[in-house]
Amino acid sequence: MRLFVPAAAKSSVDPARIARTRPTNECAQCGESIFMPEWSEWLNPACARHLWQCEACGYSFETTVRFAAA
Repeated sequence: MRLFVPAAAKSSVDPARIARTRPTNECAQCGESIFMPEWSEWLNPACARHLWQCEACGYSFETTVRFAAA
């Protein structure tokens, strides 16, 4: 995985530090960090489903996110 680092910040930013501060899911099989879902879909205006897949071991799982009504 490659992290985007603006050119002006390359000399002063530690990519490992950025990776530690981003929200992640951990693979239930091997514990590797997963930074973004393979795909997402809106089930309705207040509910989204995400498919996650671990690049290290290939394990896949889904999560569902429900948002409070506006």
